[in-house]
Amino acid sequence: MYKIVTKQGILEPYKYHTEQEFEHEIIKNKDAIFGKNSIYFNVKKKVGNIIPDGYWLDFTFHTEPKLYFIEIEMENHDLYGHVAKQFLEFSIAFDDNKYKLKNILMEEILKDSNKQRLLKEYIQNPKTKFNDETELLYYVIYEMPISIIIIINEYTKQLERVQSKLSNKITILEFESYKKNDEVVHRFTPFYNEQEINSNYKEREELDTIIVPAWEDGFNEVFIGENCWYAVRISVPMINRIKYIAVYQVAPISAVTYYAVIDKIEKYKDTGKYIFYFKGKPKKIEKIPLGKNKMAVRSCRYTNLQKMLSINTISDLW
Repeated sequence: MYKIVTKQGILEPYKYHTEQEFEHEIIKNKDAIFGKNSIYFNVKKKVGNIIPDGYWLDFTFHTEPKLYFIEIEMENHDLYGHVAKQFLEFSIAFDDNKYKLKNILMEEILKDSNKQRLLKEYIQNPKTKFNDETELLYYVIYEMPISIIIIINEYTKQLERVQSKLSNKITILEFESYKKNDEVVHRFTPFYNEQEINSNYKEREELDTIIVPAWEDGFNEVFIGENCWYAVRISVPMINRIKYIAVYQVAPISAVTYYAVIDKIEKYKDTGKYIFYFKGKPKKIEKIPLGKNKMAVRSCRYTNLQKMLSINTISDLW
């Protein structure tokens, strides 16, 4: 269990007394968890035999908005059995009650001017293919498969193993809190890393490449030797968008040196991470050094392949 040191001293893990208290903190921090380019529906109405904790409408990509069922958990329960049962119940409710779900969301939109404003801004973007809210809701409910986000207070190794066996339609996010006196700090897993996907809408739609940092031994043995790269944490919506993988070799090289075409992406062993298999051998390119900002690539970053191949330094990418 983590502890956090601040000016106030050591913050201890805070255990929420009720699920309602935990959920309140989730909603208060929804923009940080889900991103600002979205709408969170804090509505609890029965859909079939279930009552979801809420819904999240993701506007990150204009070509593919996505609706998620939200389930907030304080306990791990029996893990696989509990999560698998939830997914089955949510799937049945989603398939059999789409009309009711559309009405529930539309009712929430009509009584909330902020939701109306966000939808209007989204629909007016030139890249959006929808004419109004009805068309958008029809698309995310009738044409897109069900997806569920489970937010839990502790992501254990056992839960990671469970997630490795689950469908990509289920995403598990961790949200932990630490407290001492009046100071409260949260440690959580965001659905997207805003730095990774960039804040520019136009560039987001063109993302097709993931850049991964690599030490010399891992680069030689795995990226070049095995034509793959593994233990990569990637948000589910990015899986179908990423077509290429590039490698940034850390110091002393400090440059992007190779890229490969991705053949397939699969779950990696008993983890919530993924393995990327290449289609053929990686291709060597002219080194792309750091550039002016000297900020090394310390975690996965997304970009566009053609843009990457056309720039002089990594600083020109972001």
